[in-house]
Amino acid sequence: MIAGLAATSIAVIPSVGFAQEGQQPQQQQPSQQAQPASDKEEKEVEALVVTGSRIKRTEFTSTSPIQVISSDGAALQGVVDTADMLQASTVAAGSPQINAMMSSAFVTDGGPGAATISLRGLGANRTLVLLNGRRAGPAGTRGGVSAFDLNVIPQSAVDRIEILKDGASSIYGSDAVAGVVNIITKTNRDSAEIEAFASQPFEQGGETYRVSGSWGKTFDRGYVSVSADYFLQKEQKVGDRDFTNCPVQYITNYTTGARSDLIDPRTGKPACRDTPWGQLWLYDFSGAAPLPVGAKLQYDYGGNLGQYIPRVPANYPTGPGPSPDGRLVAPSTWYFADYGAPGSATLGVVNMNHPFIQDSSLIPETERMTVFVQGGYDLTPNIEAYGELLLNRRSSKTNGFRQFWTYTYTSDAFGAGDPLSTGFFGDFYMSPTAITDHFDAEQQVDYGRVVGGLRGSFGDFAAGWDWDIFTQLSRSDGDYTQDVILKEAVSASEFRTASSLCAGTKLAISGRNCIDVNWLTGDFMAGKLTDAEKAFYFDRETGNTVYTQKVLEGTVSGDLWKLPAGPLGAAFGFHYRRDEINDKPGAVTLASNSWGLTGAGITKGKDTTTELFGELSVPLVKGLPGIEDLSLSLSGRWTDVKSYGDNSTYKVGLNWQITPSWRVRATRGTSFRAPALFELYLANQTGFQGQRVVDPCINWQAALDLFRISQRMADNCASAAGPGGGVPGNYIGGPTSAEIVTGGGKGTLEAETSEATTIGVIWTPSFIDLSVALDYYEIEVNDEVTRLGGANILRICYNSETFPTDPVCSQFTRNSTSKLITQVRDRYINIANQMNRGIDLTVRYEHEFDFGRFTFDSQFSWQLEDQTALFPGNTVDTNGDVGDPDFVGNLQFRFERGDWTAFWGVDMIGKASEAEDINDHNNPAGPGIPPTTRYKIQTEFTAYHSASVRKKFDTWTVTAGMANIFDEAPPALTTLNLGQYSTTGYSVLASQYDYFGRRAFLSISKRF
Repeated sequence: MIAGLAATSIAVIPSVGFAQEGQQPQQQQPSQQAQPASDKEEKEVEALVVTGSRIKRTEFTSTSPIQVISSDGAALQGVVDTADMLQASTVAAGSPQINAMMSSAFVTDGGPGAATISLRGLGANRTLVLLNGRRAGPAGTRGGVSAFDLNVIPQSAVDRIEILKDGASSIYGSDAVAGVVNIITKTNRDSAEIEAFASQPFEQGGETYRVSGSWGKTFDRGYVSVSADYFLQKEQKVGDRDFTNCPVQYITNYTTGARSDLIDPRTGKPACRDTPWGQLWLYDFSGAAPLPVGAKLQYDYGGNLGQYIPRVPANYPTGPGPSPDGRLVAPSTWYFADYGAPGSATLGVVNMNHPFIQDSSLIPETERMTVFVQGGYDLTPNIEAYGELLLNRRSSKTNGFRQFWTYTYTSDAFGAGDPLSTGFFGDFYMSPTAITDHFDAEQQVDYGRVVGGLRGSFGDFAAGWDWDIFTQLSRSDGDYTQDVILKEAVSASEFRTASSLCAGTKLAISGRNCIDVNWLTGDFMAGKLTDAEKAFYFDRETGNTVYTQKVLEGTVSGDLWKLPAGPLGAAFGFHYRRDEINDKPGAVTLASNSWGLTGAGITKGKDTTTELFGELSVPLVKGLPGIEDLSLSLSGRWTDVKSYGDNSTYKVGLNWQITPSWRVRATRGTSFRAPALFELYLANQTGFQGQRVVDPCINWQAALDLFRISQRMADNCASAAGPGGGVPGNYIGGPTSAEIVTGGGKGTLEAETSEATTIGVIWTPSFIDLSVALDYYEIEVNDEVTRLGGANILRICYNSETFPTDPVCSQFTRNSTSKLITQVRDRYINIANQMNRGIDLTVRYEHEFDFGRFTFDSQFSWQLEDQTALFPGNTVDTNGDVGDPDFVGNLQFRFERGDWTAFWGVDMIGKASEAEDINDHNNPAGPGIPPTTRYKIQTEFTAYHSASVRKKFDTWTVTAGMANIFDEAPPALTTLNLGQYSTTGYSVLASQYDYFGRRAFLSISKRF
């Protein structure tokens, strides 16, 4: 989510819901919204199906809290992407979301380029997405497909989005743990329209364009509506913005508050600390005087390193020729760097910001083409046939970079050195670490969904009863292409000696002719490989993921009988669903021949879900003093999942109209989610990652001194009670890899269960056009299914307050003698639980003046608790942490006069801090000495402003505006490597913030 784009028009009366399944509610006038419910009920109002219930009722009787986002209001802020519009809602904005940027920066479910919605921070696979009231099938690539990809539905087809803000598994089935998102498309068109949109940042990169066209016709007995949409968002590179192109340390003097970042003496400016390149990691087995902690060899690319640092540490041999005591000697073009006291030039000159990094994608290029068709036809006065067809193609491209390395001997090491290590002497292993831009990725996902159904009434046979039966097929077919480095090619040079040169042989898996490459050249380390070297090391592969979902569902609804307080409403139905996934990675990955990436097998599985459900709306009391109207809603569902078994869920709701101006509502219910297909059937995998990737304790003393880790992590690394015993402060790891074991959990995973409670108070006074709703929510998920990630397991363990008894510490093995990590166990598991609770506030004011109409909409959300217990007794509360702020809100001001509309919007993200989890200062001077350095580990309150003006002509509409008017950058943070938060450049990397900067937008539409 890009917060600068993200404000929405929250067109919601807090105590009401809106129509779904293609039905359009009658337009409300401002005076109606302020009327007491009892007065409104005297008017004839069409009964509608409301999100959160399958029973038809008037729009003034919603028991569950609902938020409605209008497409029109989002367009006034320059938001033309469904994901941006939805992720901006306060029920989502306060927690991490997956958008194109985040899914390309991290390994996420659905693959790169996917955009999903997670309500309350409980995960996209715990948020059910409906399209016109019907479950929408997942889309994406790789084995982790389980959630609806918002890329498949264009905003041009969307009328509004209704968000049910409490659990609803008993009404809509499994996955509705955190709530339900119902995307409702435009119908009842009787014209044609084309629209063009452009958004242009004031700086290069991130331009957005959209062209859409729609046509609709209403006949005597039916209707048809067609829309087509083309969307293009251009790439924004890391180097395109000042706040992302150089990750400086961002640390300050504890006493004066002045910046005290490490300085690169070559530029005189703070050193960029992104990804090291052009260095040789060193493993000393000489037994002589050890190297300074952290010391590496760096190639002198500019020929001027000698102006800033000595070539070797003090009292170290300079060569040429071997040292008598076996210490390292290197050619004159190599300098020792990355050692010394904090702030020293030998640290500042380390190369860590290659042009490949600048050219990598922060926001990938995304292109989408969509066609959406829907229609209905009255077969008889009581029966309508209806259908929908959705076809979407999403293509996304990401330019990336990566390190890669091998291990080799010096030329005379142990009497059997590497013959290509000319000029390097001593008993040393060396690990030349190169950089490459051969790490690009592309995805193309073709998604299709077709719905066909019949609905109608029973006529005189059962007056007042309606029925609906439909079938649905969705299919996601995605190709994912990625650049890879061949593991067998890199391995051919590992620990090479004169007797193990490979020239004249062939690689075992790929069959390529083996060549002996000299890694120890400046060009190779800088990523300037020859064509022959590129052909030897690099490859490109394509995998394919197909996910299909078939649904058959039927419902009947109506009034059972009249009670003194009103009719007893009921709905009953069945749901049958079959899901199937088949993910086949590329040939290199299948063969476990991709260097630095985990090998994978074919993820293939299917599951069948059968459900029966029922719902009652019971009017209890009406027309008594203090009880204008009191009703009870009851729902229950029985679910049987073939791979797991059966379970039952329920929900109880109470809706109490105390007076015409005051209403109280409450719900209590349970939800259920069986493990997704990929969580069950992910192919068993055994991969390997280098020690420096998984182990945060390597050179932990130097990392502490250089402000890269916290004091807690350093203390835990040193603790003799930890796994494998204490790790020395100068521990350098080793030239081996850790085994990472992953896989699905079929046969061991339990289904997730949850309980959700909401309590709300609504005030709609008669003397002013005002509506206020205050809702408390609490959701607890038990036996949550998750996979922690290999490197995360060690970071969580060594940063734990309960180390070493934290159960996460039992998920890996460290050798007690060598201290190497030998195995990390990272299968899908059931963790104990997750708890999320908070308060939502909605305020809406609307007034018709003589000179125009003024509307004020606002949504606020305060998160009170966001706790996760990975294991019983091990609870972490991330509420208020960076990326998980405890407050988000938005304000929208809208004034309409005739054909003119003026809009101003503000999106607000509350401050957040890691102070409870990370020491807010470091003290390299030693115990008892005042601290010297303070981290920037908090994000400030951030607000993004946008404004626009719209003018309607006879057949033309023009909207022009500006988003992120004050060019607010994401908050800056200290670039620590703790796994507590992520950064890009020196800015936080989180879905709440805007990375485009100030931009202008223009929309022009024409009706025919």
